[in-house]
Amino acid sequence: MSKAAINNFPESLEKINLNRCQNISAFNIHHLVSLKEIDCGRSSITDAAINNFPQSLEIINLNYCNNISTFNINHLVNLKEIYCGGSSITGVAINNFPESLEIINLNGCANISAFNINHLVNLKEIYCGGSSITD
Repeated sequence: MSKAAINNFPESLEKINLNRCQNISAFNIHHLVSLKEIDCGRSSITDAAINNFPQSLEIINLNYCNNISTFNINHLVNLKEIYCGGSSITGVAINNFPESLEIINLNGCANISAFNINHLVNLKEIYCGGSSITD
């Protein structure tokens, strides 16, 4: 799949699965105003692409994405679930998570040692097994 093809997806699209797509890293889907779920697990997605995700997103899978670290998704006010297990995400990105989040998976995230989730007033579940979190 090419970057051009992704950029031309119709606005009505509600779900995208780009799992294991290693040939795409930066793309713009901001125009997909109906998009609810995106699966980019094990892909080459970058922080820049994530920063341009549409506000409509409710679920994001970034499991095992090694090219991400400090993305900012604070603008995703409808986001309920994010899965970042085994990725290279850092505490900086977590500090910018939207308060709408209910579920966070950080299992196996070696680059996370400290982060602040006090602002996540709707958080119901967090998974941090196998991470580098310290007290």
